[in-house]
Amino acid sequence: MQKKRSYSELVQRYRHAADSIGASLTTIGEFQTPSGSYEIHQMRLVCGDGRQRVCISTGMHGNEPAGPEALIEGLAELGRRRDELNADFLIYPCDNPTGYELDLRENWAGLDLNREFAREGQADEIAIVESSLAGKCFDLTYDLHEDYEMRGMYLYERARDGGPPAAESMIAALRAAGYPVHEGDIIDGRPASGGIILPSGRPPEEDGRFAAGLPKALYMWREGSRHLITTESPGLLPLGERVEMQMVCFNVMLDTLARGCFLPKEADSDTQKDTR
Repeated sequence: MQKKRSYSELVQRYRHAADSIGASLTTIGEFQTPSGSYEIHQMRLVCGDGRQRVCISTGMHGNEPAGPEALIEGLAELGRRRDELNADFLIYPCDNPTGYELDLRENWAGLDLNREFAREGQADEIAIVESSLAGKCFDLTYDLHEDYEMRGMYLYERARDGGPPAAESMIAALRAAGYPVHEGDIIDGRPASGGIILPSGRPPEEDGRFAAGLPKALYMWREGSRHLITTESPGLLPLGERVEMQMVCFNVMLDTLARGCFLPKEADSDTQKDTR
């Protein structure tokens, strides 16, 4: 297959963005393909005393480029607002290097990496990511995705203990900026309202679709994350507009962090897993 993008160029852009805000960019593993080796990277940025533990991921599906593009802009925004934030960010800038290069949802071997968590014989990329997450849990897990069939944006949110309804604020901000929101009452086979998939019924990790392996967000939930948000920009719109929509949501997420809304309860402090 012919490469349509350069992963090495993307990494260099991330490296420049990380350097500009004082974040670290480290290699957490390497895997082999018939066309050569690839590295998986992780970023870390601590703002204030880092009490809100945040994991940000994108690039899981290679045909969803608005996530990686928005995250580069998001890093610059993090740098501008770091004095407002009290958060420890662990960032996965591209979990699927070969899919990114080939413009495929799957990886080079045809595997949907977002169904490879918590399973035997998982893809090398996910084995690297999952190993790096061992023993960690987060107050917020934030994933940037796209839906290539949609013309309106939608979100998924799941929270423990009545966490802040950040998705509602994101949808309101999108509407205020004039961006389209998906209005269906069923999205991806699940109940939805006002552009937000509603987690109801049996736990999502028990969904039969995930019997072989979990998506990353549900794996993080199983491992103790307190709040999940997944953004799904509409793939049928121009890339620049999708990046703008992702940034509207990203900035609302930063606003919510700046207010300390994801701070763990004091009662939880002695029972939290090690985060790093």
